[in-house]
Amino acid sequence: MASTPSHRLRLTPSSSPFLPRPSRSPHRGRALQLYDSRLCLKRVIGTTCASPTGFDAVRSSFAYIAGGAVVVVDVDGDDYRQRFFRARPTAIPIYNTPAMSYSTSSPSTPKANDSRNRVSARDSTFGINDWADPSASKTWTSRERIKAATCLALSKEGRFLAVGETGYAPRVLIYSLEDCSSDTPLVSISEHAYGVKVVAWSPDSKYLASLGSSNDGFLYVWRIDPRTGAAKLFQQNRCTTYVKGMIWIGHNLVTLGVRHVKVWRIDETQATSPVKQKFIGDANPTAQPQKTLPGRNVLLGGMIEATFSCAAAIDNTKAIICSETGDVCLLDCSGKRMKLVHILESGFVTTCVAIRDGLVYVSGKSGNFATLDLESLLKKAPNCIWTNTEGPTGTGVLAMGFLDNKMVTVDTKRSIDIWNRGHIPGSSGAASPSVPIPGRGDAVMGVGSLSQTNVTGAQFYTWSQSGEVILWSTDGTVESSFQVPLDEAYFEEEPELVNQMVTIRATMDGRFFIAGDKLGFVKVVDFITKKCVSSMRAHSSDCQFITVYEDKSNLLIASCGRDRTAQLFRRLANGSFEHFQTLEFAARVSQVLIPSTDKIITCSLDRSVQIHDLVTKEGDSNILAAIPSRTLSLKASPISMAMGSDGRTLFVSQAERSVYTFDLETGKLSSSFKCFDQSGADPVVLDSLTTCPATEREPAFLLGLSNTDKSIRMYDTQTGQFLAREWGHTEAILGVVMIEQDDASRKAVSVGSDGTIMIWEIDVQDRGWGTTSRDSSPVKDANTPVNQPTLRRVLSKSELAEFQRPSTAAGGRRSPPRTLTKKRSLFLGNYLSPASAKTPTSAQASSPAPVVSEDTPSRLQRSLGTPSGSPPISPKSKVKKRPSVPALNRTKTKSNGNLRSFGSLDMSTEQTCRALRAYRKKLASTDPISQEILAEIDQELRLTAVALGDRATRSKAMSDTMLSGLLDQYSERLVSLLDEKLRLGKYRRSSDQDTDSADKRPGSSGTGSSNTST
Repeated sequence: MASTPSHRLRLTPSSSPFLPRPSRSPHRGRALQLYDSRLCLKRVIGTTCASPTGFDAVRSSFAYIAGGAVVVVDVDGDDYRQRFFRARPTAIPIYNTPAMSYSTSSPSTPKANDSRNRVSARDSTFGINDWADPSASKTWTSRERIKAATCLALSKEGRFLAVGETGYAPRVLIYSLEDCSSDTPLVSISEHAYGVKVVAWSPDSKYLASLGSSNDGFLYVWRIDPRTGAAKLFQQNRCTTYVKGMIWIGHNLVTLGVRHVKVWRIDETQATSPVKQKFIGDANPTAQPQKTLPGRNVLLGGMIEATFSCAAAIDNTKAIICSETGDVCLLDCSGKRMKLVHILESGFVTTCVAIRDGLVYVSGKSGNFATLDLESLLKKAPNCIWTNTEGPTGTGVLAMGFLDNKMVTVDTKRSIDIWNRGHIPGSSGAASPSVPIPGRGDAVMGVGSLSQTNVTGAQFYTWSQSGEVILWSTDGTVESSFQVPLDEAYFEEEPELVNQMVTIRATMDGRFFIAGDKLGFVKVVDFITKKCVSSMRAHSSDCQFITVYEDKSNLLIASCGRDRTAQLFRRLANGSFEHFQTLEFAARVSQVLIPSTDKIITCSLDRSVQIHDLVTKEGDSNILAAIPSRTLSLKASPISMAMGSDGRTLFVSQAERSVYTFDLETGKLSSSFKCFDQSGADPVVLDSLTTCPATEREPAFLLGLSNTDKSIRMYDTQTGQFLAREWGHTEAILGVVMIEQDDASRKAVSVGSDGTIMIWEIDVQDRGWGTTSRDSSPVKDANTPVNQPTLRRVLSKSELAEFQRPSTAAGGRRSPPRTLTKKRSLFLGNYLSPASAKTPTSAQASSPAPVVSEDTPSRLQRSLGTPSGSPPISPKSKVKKRPSVPALNRTKTKSNGNLRSFGSLDMSTEQTCRALRAYRKKLASTDPISQEILAEIDQELRLTAVALGDRATRSKAMSDTMLSGLLDQYSERLVSLLDEKLRLGKYRRSSDQDTDSADKRPGSSGTGSSNTST
């Protein structure tokens, strides 16, 4: 079980008279990260920024949050370069946070519930290498791994980056911007318990303020070393109001939120004199106590009910504060009494404000954009609005900032635009953004890969719930996009049901895109024409998964849904798409695969994997059908499946957090492994499996995702060894795919419901290998696509009998003939034939002497008349009396028991057909046939024809063609039954002779009485 680091514990001052133990490592139980990850984050597309607290810009760089990472963009003219900063949950900072004197077991910074009168901190005398324990296991608990970056701030000189997190044990991380993309922070502060709402740097970068969420309720001010970036707690206080923003006005800190504006004054005269300690851990009673951060609420007056959303500092004494309803106010902190004056109303919902070159820029979610004259605004003139424009419908601005000669905006579609200087969004002469950084405004529902040579020119594609498909390159640029049409959903019993796109798969060349929606429609879109060429109602509810198989001559499509069916489609020679079969199951089908032209694999929630053979009809190779071949039982419900590179290995991920490997040729379990990490703890459920073949430098590995801890994972396919794990998405991960590059390198692309797309570079070599609103629903129409009947074409067993299996499969099921050892019976004068030994039920019914035990059907038990020299009868066997003569006569008149052993009539018919086909093959041999047997065959076939004719007359459902076909199929089975009947007749005659000889023995009372009467 993973332990929580000691620097996150909340301790009270110790009153013990004994000397405390020396301070222990703040990272107890954790090891240094002595390995390089095989997954390296190379690019992030999209952002999770929803307010100005998640965006900042200084000089020629700006930063924004994207899931669990922060993207810093350096702009140089029309070019830009991205860097990524992301710290693992166990990341060890370069500089330790100073230890407090009242702490007895950890050099932790002050906690929120500690005493306020604490002495100043002492720098730790131990370095990070002193506490490193290479033998300790690196542990991440599942709740520790899920963290999200919620806010950030750039220092004014552009040297440091501060990031606030939310989740379990949130941190405030400080990075150095002089480095490239980094996973190691300078400082890690874990004083906030429930999350960090906002962070802000002072104008001189000497202080960093961090404010916790409303549940946390603490405001900390940290003194920052300008040379190293090390942090030390300076002042703190409580702030339980719901805060939406925080800015610095000179040396004053202003927080604003719901009916709240408060000014906190930083007391720079605070100083403490260091005193040499006599013993380790001994508190210094002569040190000056820490001062509380003082603050005063601003009188709101008529704005008492307002919610303030954003603010921008004008100088060291004044700032502009805006409310969500569009009120623009001026805050003056120059005197002892702070004033908040209402200036004007912008007329739209305000989300962000910025100041540049004497102009105030105000924007909102509705797309409105206004510019105000700063000089007129300071004079409190109500007519200070210069421009007031409206942007594109549905596209608003969430955050905005200014570079040296550029303006950067983040819109509601999560796209980032870099505008030229002086540009006003929404104006009539507006030019296109000079540098657009695309993103996704809504959740990315999935991702798919394309081959290196395709007609789209892209490398992967994503889709959203609205049906918008975007094709991307690995450098983050959009190559193309199109819209898949969605049918409007209208149900009287469910009026709120909205149709959504669920899954999309493309052919490897990118020519066709096959889409499945929430209503169960499967549509085929031609990328060249951007038109839907086929639309079929495949399922009665959600279409869960679609798979595509293609080669030079075939294009097969399979889909599965929540209606417990799998639908099979194919493309005909004329270019149209045809539905040729429906497969029904006992439980919901979670995934379907087509690994080759002769096999279909499905997995369902009844803990089974079904394998079907794709066969052609005899005499017509253009007609296909799927015939059940084998069923594999699982320990738990399957989550995902993937085929191995060899074409015969199947990987199945299960809900019990393991991966099973099956050999499809034998149907046996090859191996299995638990989805552990490198520490062997906290197994996870693996989804979206993808296999990658081995190369000369890299082993074969299995790529997947885990929503248990929001991570991307890699495992060795041969040994199941853990290879890599990385994280970055803050919400559910909805897909991950592998992309092959032209230079033989590999990249992985993962997408999440938080709207981010992350591109990872894979390097597994040198690891021992080789060494919102909706329109009103229309009036219900019976001819709408939604009311179309769902496709169904379930083939019966008689129809499936017309198809032939592959020759390899037929040959593999042929079993060798059995040879039974002949045993002498005391009551029978001859030896038992192999046929009678194989059918003990028939022997028991026709012969009174041998009785078959129910426990061991192949063993003949002796009757009660066993001679004294014979071995005793086993007490476990059930002894039956010899039946009387009338009973024997009744038994002979009954039909053969073998016909009843077939079960249902359909099963008997299927077995008879198989026997007839086998008999036709035997007729080609040169073995002689008795004339008596041929006569019996002819007689039995005529009788069978008469019986089938009567059955057809009664049911009126069998055609003449089907009747003749069934007669041919029955012939071989009837012949085998006649052979068995002949052998049984010979057996009965021998038995009767033995019975007569036994009756003639002397001393038999029954025999004597019979002879006397005669």
